[in-house]
Amino acid sequence: MSRIPEKEIQTDILVIGGGIAGLTAAITAKEKVPEIDVLVVDKATASAGWAGKAPRTAGHLTFVTPEDNPEDFVRYVVYNIGCFLNDQILLREYAYATRYLIEQVNSWGVNILRRPDGKIQYNKIGPFPWGTTLADLDMCARLASYAGKINIKFIDKVFITDLLKKDEQVVGAVGFSLLDGIFYVFKSVATILACGDQNYGLMPLWNGNGSGILAAYKAGAEMRNAEFGNYGGGFLNADIPQSGDWLVTGQDFLYNAVGEYLTPKYRPGPRPDSDPESYLAWYREVLSGNGPIYVDVLTSTLDNQRKFFFAPPGARPLADKFWKNLIMKTISVRKDPSAKLIRVVHAFQGELSCVKVDQNYSTTVPGLFAVGDISFSGSALYGAVPSPPGRIKGSGLMHAIFSGVKGGSAAAIYAKALKVTGVKPEINYSQVKELKEKIFEPLNLEKGIPPTEIIYRVQEVIYPLDYSIIKREDRLKEALEKTLAIYEELDRIKAKDYHELTKCIFAKSMVTCAEMFYRASLMRRESRGFHYREDYPERDDKNWLKWIIIKKEDERMRLYTEPVPIEKYPYKP
Repeated sequence: MSRIPEKEIQTDILVIGGGIAGLTAAITAKEKVPEIDVLVVDKATASAGWAGKAPRTAGHLTFVTPEDNPEDFVRYVVYNIGCFLNDQILLREYAYATRYLIEQVNSWGVNILRRPDGKIQYNKIGPFPWGTTLADLDMCARLASYAGKINIKFIDKVFITDLLKKDEQVVGAVGFSLLDGIFYVFKSVATILACGDQNYGLMPLWNGNGSGILAAYKAGAEMRNAEFGNYGGGFLNADIPQSGDWLVTGQDFLYNAVGEYLTPKYRPGPRPDSDPESYLAWYREVLSGNGPIYVDVLTSTLDNQRKFFFAPPGARPLADKFWKNLIMKTISVRKDPSAKLIRVVHAFQGELSCVKVDQNYSTTVPGLFAVGDISFSGSALYGAVPSPPGRIKGSGLMHAIFSGVKGGSAAAIYAKALKVTGVKPEINYSQVKELKEKIFEPLNLEKGIPPTEIIYRVQEVIYPLDYSIIKREDRLKEALEKTLAIYEELDRIKAKDYHELTKCIFAKSMVTCAEMFYRASLMRRESRGFHYREDYPERDDKNWLKWIIIKKEDERMRLYTEPVPIEKYPYKP
């Protein structure tokens, strides 16, 4: 192990992840306290803006428009989306901040769609108290360029695996280069996790690996709302589900085998975006003998374009190119590209985002902050839903910016306060040595199993709809038992190179995240938001107006409940 070279780097603020949340946090921190050093580290190429999900989204930014009342937004989200598991104080701040934050990122160079009079162009979809504007997909490239101009540093192609602690405080992190394997030791006054959520490698578009969740959990950080990490997000072409022919608005145009239009039956009235009812429709109709289920893909595509792709030609050149190519490729693999109805199966992205943070996006471990998708559900901002879109398309990018600004500002103040008092990060080199040996262990095994085998086994446990979306105690216990059995294989994972070594970490994080999800799902004996229990189909405010908290204690996963302080909030059940 000593043959692997080491490199030690010290900074005031270490940002782990260079997507839109990480870049926003880094820029905010640097502008808040210009004299501090800020370093962004990512396994991709964050310095050029090609990291995270944002460059592969539709560029939606949902905000409270000038014609909307922020209080109406708060009320709607609490009653109709979060089901009273929201942090209503944080949600209210978010509602009032969104319009300003779009102007803020625009001032940093992000291309926001504008009307001829210079005002933000947006689309109102349905009777909802928000609107959606559009940004081009070079948003992170523009933010990275701005970050470089204000002397924010970058290290690309380095995968951070573990956090370092001293006296219960996070003081840095370790990781390795994907290019040459150099072992990096980072010393930092404040550390910001911005490395995404858990998608279990199931969908080709977004592929958060949950490594930051695992690192935070091992460092003693609490988790919250893990039972809601089961986002499906539309339907897949059943003939070629692996193709990525993903029908993102299919839930509004479902038909059964006898031609019955299912959407009004299961999802009456206007709905903002995906919800469990669309999967209940698919599930119950198939069990009733009315399958297979179809999506009217022609109407769905037109509806999607009308609602979410309203930019004039040429206003978003990168987005136009990306989505045109993607749509044409998915259509080309269909058996009949002109078909109106396509047989579908449910999609599943997971979007577990459970790192618990407070209203400043500080975790429960001093010195550690978490922004973006990694803490979307853990913030309790949107309540009983998975991370983006959290039933509001465009909330993912908006939350990334909001949390980046909040967490970056808090981390800057924290780092400055410690520096003023002369406190410097001190690391435990025994911990560093132990972590190094553990990280590179898969490279030294003569025989073992590839990490892809572990990943596939986790996918088999997390994807089935009757495990992860339509829940029942016996099936949840079965899924948990299968998940725990995978742990026994983790010490046998073998890697042949540094890229495969990253997959070893991915595999471990997927197993841990699946365990969190199933344990929390078993504990919550009611149905609320995206958590649907067949054996407890009703919401139970008397017994379950609580958050489920997960923490590592004595090498075991412990679960607790924390009452929602509903008496402090204006909106009550």
